[in-house]
Amino acid sequence: MQGISYLKFFLSISFTLCIICNGCKTEEPYKQPEGGKVISREVDMSWWNDARYGMFIHYGIYSVLGGEYIGKNVEGTSIHFQSVGRNNDKSDSVKIGAGAGAEWILYEASIPRESYRRYASSFTAEKYDPQAIVDLALSAGMKYIIITTKHHDGFCLWDSDVTDWDISHTPAGIRWNHDLIAPLAEATRNAGLKFGIYFSHTRDWMHPGGIGPIPELQMKEYSYIENQSYMETYTYPMVAELLNRYHPDIFWWDSNNPYEEFAIRCNSLVINSSSTIIQNNRISTLPLYQGDFATPEQSMNENEEYENVELCMTMNSSWGYNQFDNDWKKPEYILWCLLRANKLGGNLLLNIGPRADGTIPEESQSVLKTVGQWINTNSDGIYGTRKSPLQFNLPYGPTTWCKKNNIQHLYYHIFYWDGSGELWLPGIMNPTNEIELLFPENPQLTFQVEAIKGIGLHITGLPQTKISEMCTMLDIKFKNEPNLNEGTREINNIIHLYALGAQIENVAIDDFKTKPCINWYSGRCINYKVIITRAGTYDVSAQLAGYYPGTITFNFENKQKLTGNNKATFGHDNFEWQNMGSIHLEPGEYKLSITANQVDLWLKIREFKMKRQ
Repeated sequence: MQGISYLKFFLSISFTLCIICNGCKTEEPYKQPEGGKVISREVDMSWWNDARYGMFIHYGIYSVLGGEYIGKNVEGTSIHFQSVGRNNDKSDSVKIGAGAGAEWILYEASIPRESYRRYASSFTAEKYDPQAIVDLALSAGMKYIIITTKHHDGFCLWDSDVTDWDISHTPAGIRWNHDLIAPLAEATRNAGLKFGIYFSHTRDWMHPGGIGPIPELQMKEYSYIENQSYMETYTYPMVAELLNRYHPDIFWWDSNNPYEEFAIRCNSLVINSSSTIIQNNRISTLPLYQGDFATPEQSMNENEEYENVELCMTMNSSWGYNQFDNDWKKPEYILWCLLRANKLGGNLLLNIGPRADGTIPEESQSVLKTVGQWINTNSDGIYGTRKSPLQFNLPYGPTTWCKKNNIQHLYYHIFYWDGSGELWLPGIMNPTNEIELLFPENPQLTFQVEAIKGIGLHITGLPQTKISEMCTMLDIKFKNEPNLNEGTREINNIIHLYALGAQIENVAIDDFKTKPCINWYSGRCINYKVIITRAGTYDVSAQLAGYYPGTITFNFENKQKLTGNNKATFGHDNFEWQNMGSIHLEPGEYKLSITANQVDLWLKIREFKMKRQ
């Protein structure tokens, strides 16, 4: 739509007047009624639960800056700002961002609104290619795509009737008929994928009345009445536009909305538009509004119980394009995060951040295609899977679960091939005549399987070299009902507690090319289930690497505790076995929680070992 409508002219005048607001909150906000019940609805989640893997796209004016701003901030001070990244300029004159991401640069650098507006003239999207994006998602094995229609900077990737701060006043708008959403939605659906919309509904740094600290107001906040006006003037009409124009399969809310009335209106707009649209839980920060799925960011806690969950994650450390961020995640780690989310009954929504011209960083494309090649061969262990019956992991990776044609499959994803020619499956207690085992990447492989009383299945005759470069999937098919009693047992007088077998809270796995380890920060917990079959005293040791000394505490469920001292190995590549002490344990099942307290930085842990004396 060319030109400025009367409504847009009126709103631009309102925008100017509202900038001088003093930000004081004097009105009483709408309060959540006491004793309220969680707002829920019946929606078909089957396609979403079958999909298991989607693409997130963060694209907007922030893509032009690429993580860097040189100019004056809202206080009139000249600054040189760079969003956090591994190759930042370290000179004293450069201010490095706090790490929210390149898409937060307006906020972190306190860029004046009018200065930020000027970047719209450089938003070209000249190489934006919706079909290429869809083709990349297909090659990656993804089943749905979600794009940021409006992020916290308030800029709309469609020609909105309620604001001039949109695509229509950019070179990209001229090139793409004032709409970047429609061609992507069309290409996505033509490929048989589902299409979703990301929308920041309350946080907005450019339009008057947005909730939260506003850089233009020296981080003061608008009043509650102004928040209400913002929702009426901008959010509700924009949501209606998006629903009516694009008919999304997913509405992905994002913002800090503490008010029930805003959630009620937003929710009503969606459900009155369609009964099939799936919504996430960020529609509100109130417990009444949980949406249809939870959205942990960057990592997942295996101790939490979710009905439906989607891990959203970046491929480096930034959502939007950031020229300073070369901290690209390895394909093995991306795959591990996907399978771990699937193991917990959830999805992975993996982000790309195109440049201003629409091109996708080559590193993103390479990682996506590498993971997609693995998925192409091992898709049965991902699509259509549900939450694993094993709360803890098997020694070398997560398990996913699926029931097909009344046959139950447990898919074991093995990220460490130790070269011994054998593989233990502790806790799978079925006799060998009740199971079938298959390595899908090498279905002709021969091996022997034995059921060991009290431990589980033992596979021998395996090749010493790994079958798959990234991860080896084992399909365990149960002819009858599974007999599962998970827990790590003693084998040849030793209990091995591998990094990949841990139940972990917000920590990462590293060193996939050698022997995978946990990057372990102080205070974060590592959990195992240990089954002691014979009373005895166990010598506990840890294979670790770190720059500084500290302590490691082993807390058994029966209140028995062991604290050992770890010494510095002078580097994260210098692994050593270190003695942690001894502890006497009686027969029984134990939940073992392990925590570290380090002098500084963090440890790498490959394995704990408990050897009976």
